[in-house]
Amino acid sequence: MPIAMPASNTVAHGHSVQFYSEDRFLLDELGQFIGAALTAGSSAVVIATPAHEDSLSQRLMAEGIDLAQAIVSGRYTVLDAGETLSRFMINGVPDAGRFCQLLGGVIARAASAAEDENHRVVAFGEMVALLWAEGKSEAAVQLEKLWNQAARTYSFSLRCAYPMQGFCREDHAEALLNICAEHSHVLPEGEFTGLSEGVHESAREAVRFKQRTQTLLAEIEAHRRHQQFSLFVEAVPDYAMFMLDPEGSVGTWNVGGERLYGYKASEIVGSHFSRFWPFDGHSGKPQNLLQLATRNDHAEEEGWHLRKDGSTFWASLTVAAVRDENGKLIGFGSVTHDLSERRRAEIALHRSEDRFRLMADAVQDYAIFMLDPVGNIASWNTGARRIKGYTASEIIGRHFSCFYPEKDVCSGKPARELEMALREGRLEDEGWRIRKDGSRFWANVVITPVRDESKNLIGFTKVTRDMTERMQREKSLRELTSRLLQLQDEERRRIGRDLHDTLGQSVAAIKISLESASQQVDPANPALAVQLAACQRIAEECVKEVRTLSHLLYPPALDEVGLRSAIAWYLEGFTDRSGIQVKFDAPANFPRLARDTELALFRVLQETLTNVHRHSGSPVAHVMLAALDTRVTLEIRDEGKGFAATILDPTAGHWQRSVGVGLRGMRERLEQLGGKLEISSNGKGATVTASVPFSEGSGESSS
Repeated sequence: MPIAMPASNTVAHGHSVQFYSEDRFLLDELGQFIGAALTAGSSAVVIATPAHEDSLSQRLMAEGIDLAQAIVSGRYTVLDAGETLSRFMINGVPDAGRFCQLLGGVIARAASAAEDENHRVVAFGEMVALLWAEGKSEAAVQLEKLWNQAARTYSFSLRCAYPMQGFCREDHAEALLNICAEHSHVLPEGEFTGLSEGVHESAREAVRFKQRTQTLLAEIEAHRRHQQFSLFVEAVPDYAMFMLDPEGSVGTWNVGGERLYGYKASEIVGSHFSRFWPFDGHSGKPQNLLQLATRNDHAEEEGWHLRKDGSTFWASLTVAAVRDENGKLIGFGSVTHDLSERRRAEIALHRSEDRFRLMADAVQDYAIFMLDPVGNIASWNTGARRIKGYTASEIIGRHFSCFYPEKDVCSGKPARELEMALREGRLEDEGWRIRKDGSRFWANVVITPVRDESKNLIGFTKVTRDMTERMQREKSLRELTSRLLQLQDEERRRIGRDLHDTLGQSVAAIKISLESASQQVDPANPALAVQLAACQRIAEECVKEVRTLSHLLYPPALDEVGLRSAIAWYLEGFTDRSGIQVKFDAPANFPRLARDTELALFRVLQETLTNVHRHSGSPVAHVMLAALDTRVTLEIRDEGKGFAATILDPTAGHWQRSVGVGLRGMRERLEQLGGKLEISSNGKGATVTASVPFSEGSGESSS
């Protein structure tokens, strides 16, 4: 059987690695890599997941490549990554002998079938990414080494790929660098795409920077989720909240669970939650709940539950599936509420106002009191005294507007809140409130109208909670986000400067040397003169590319000549790179702004036009910059596919993911400046509008 020629006798071996955040980026780059090889008559070997292989095949056929003929001739070989991996793994470690026997034969047959002069083979492999996703980082690096060893026997160009979401922890940094070290080229995503071979270290650094960013974002999100969960637990002390492992055994236990079921944590953790059912705990009902939650992400049921002492109560149970960042089921979250107690409490409250006052007075963390129909305070609980500082004798009979800052009272806010509660059936508000001693606290307020059996208004219930600590934590989180954005800008500026000052100067020196060498070429050797001329052109292009890249990372024009001129420069280059025609509308005398403001608006422009290029399909874009009254507005509009209305709803859970990390970061940056970011779509295009308060300057920081 013909085998691949030794690597030293044919095209040099290349082992590149691509890091990506979106499948679209991976498939775009992969389509060019594989498609170019097949078009040139070379062979291609694709070892991928079924989903990626199917998408790649569709892209190649859309480019006019006859895949069926390439498969028949042996020039296009497709292997399932998971199945192939299982054929040479032993005890969780890749076996060198099995790997060489299996993949060496595949590469050899592909080389034999190649129709180009050098019998070139290109390959793409996702097996290392599968190992990494399974937590087998050392096995992934070992497999990378086996590929490099195979390159000493067989000539092929290999590309590996890893999703960037898999490197979201700081302890991933060393493994990431180890992976990069096993490759001759590193392909980062986004603005670094297409870096030449001479900037390999910058590409590695770009990937490391993205990994650090991914880690910071994951830490921020984890911190946010932890804060939200803690607040949730504090707000619902009457709920039993506990975690289950994938089989249904109790993994955590809270005070509400002990109160509701009677078990201490040491008595229940490790037991199956089926013991909470008095009659049908072993009939399959608990397991059916877990199966339903696994399919639908959550399940609910109401029925009799059993306490430790043998008594029963009517419970509402919700079970939610909990998955890791890769979608793997890691357990369930369970919340149980005693509905029988709630019903008894409701009956008791309807029968006796005295019992209601006793219940309200026992609550320490909430100010719970009644208002008459015009807003005068009619009752007062212990929580209200603790939060607001007034005793019942001091406050009953006074109007509740005494809790509001003076400017809110002057604007009529208390009366408006009562009117809105009547109109909507309920009002919830957050804002500053005033204690008896004049100090302020950040309050969450719920006002609900109360009516008698004839639907006549008899007053309002008002529940207030002191949320000052939560607001301060959110402020700290915003400051952390702001610091992250500053670090991003500093890193961009540093990388851009390094590219310009180090790499740019080196390439310029090469260009000058080539020019000097071309002047000394013997006229009798025209072929050498042609080659030197070609090298000069390549060097000139490299100089331009390095200069463009460094300017895109942190454009010096922004500091030197201001936002309007920097935008005009950027749009000219964007049109050349993307083919999208951009119309720019801005007054010729547009003033200089504070440096922070100019930088924030410029980043919004970059991120938005990048999204237009990648996702909208629009052939044109319109950019408008204006300073109107006290605000500066930047508007970017395209005529592409637009967004669905549900995606643009800020209250929807998927809105943050849909607009992307870049625009989300810009939204945070604008809010720090007192501005805002708005996204709208009519189904035939999208419009991004950024506005900030006008702050005239000369490009200097406003901080």
